[in-house]
Amino acid sequence: MVVEAPEPGKLSAILFTGIEGPDGLSWRDESLQNDMRDEHALLVRELLPRHGGREVKRLEDGFLLEFEGGPAAVDFGLELQRVLDARNGDVSAERRVVLRVGVHLGMVVHRDGDVFGEGVNLAARIEALARPGTLYVSETVARQVEGRLASPPVRLGRGEMKNIRLPVAVYRIDPPEHRRRMPLLSRMRSFWGRRSAAN
Repeated sequence: MVVEAPEPGKLSAILFTGIEGPDGLSWRDESLQNDMRDEHALLVRELLPRHGGREVKRLEDGFLLEFEGGPAAVDFGLELQRVLDARNGDVSAERRVVLRVGVHLGMVVHRDGDVFGEGVNLAARIEALARPGTLYVSETVARQVEGRLASPPVRLGRGEMKNIRLPVAVYRIDPPEHRRRMPLLSRMRSFWGRRSAAN
């Protein structure tokens, strides 16, 4: 009997994004929902190369992304939040997008361009736990970035964990207090304007 050797693992930072409408509501129709998903995809793909990230796959309402380490993943998540916040100030209420981000640093296995393993599963669970407009990370990621942030990561209490037990501690990372509009925003306005005019 031939026994296959286990696939080698790699330590990677896995990041999941998820989007929804304002106040956790769905958008009013399928066309608008698809527009919001496309705008999210455009932003993710524009920002990703700046942080050395890799798109693993696009999901229905978000992305599965891979980074070399926690700092790059967190920097990406914070920049994506900043750009979306600025963008939301320029569009009508029904076109606003609320972002959730979850990040975990763990061992993953690569196969046919995809990633598998506990590291992926935990990142997905952390993103699902995140409240709208927040970035949640595991303790391993929090330790990597705590000295690089304006405010230290905030460990979540039991009430914030919604009775969900994870094998890792979870932290919230708050954005810098003073946000600046990213140069990317001006390049994106024409795209958003065309989308709005078409609806």
